[in-house]
Amino acid sequence: MALMKLSDYYPNHTKDLFGGHDITNFSVYANDLDNDPDKIGSVKNVLVDETDGRFRYFIIDTGFWVFGKQILLPVGMAQLNHDKERLYVSGITKEQVENLPEFSDDLRIDNEYEERVRSFYRPMLLGPTIPQPPSGVAYDYRQEPYLYDLNDPTFRSYEQRVRDRRSTPASRF
Repeated sequence: MALMKLSDYYPNHTKDLFGGHDITNFSVYANDLDNDPDKIGSVKNVLVDETDGRFRYFIIDTGFWVFGKQILLPVGMAQLNHDKERLYVSGITKEQVENLPEFSDDLRIDNEYEERVRSFYRPMLLGPTIPQPPSGVAYDYRQEPYLYDLNDPTFRSYEQRVRDRRSTPASRF
């Protein structure tokens, strides 16, 4: 499962696809229900599964919050607010972000790296007793819909339009 940046998968993704919004400019906030949300960074890009065009991760630049570290956030973890151009992530703290595997543009994203990322987020969603995916079997994103299913209908529609336009000959690079 090769992943590639949305900007490489479909270079014209910003043209009239997301209601005039460019997802790569959205701010990302920790949605702490007890306090005002803290800005934890901004979306730099989206990683797309090149085999089926599904969005898998947001690339988040944490800026000064965690000294400019970039991390991956599974798309199913985010709640979008289109009007404010924000992504909200429930239950994440600065300490957790500091402990996430770092992402860089030259990083080879293989199953081992992705599993390190997934292993970080599973306890946040499922608690301490986490069912592990079967070992020795090729990973399938459908095994963990809580990480990879888009929970926002507008964003699902955006993903589908990118997939549709990417697959038509007129829109190819």
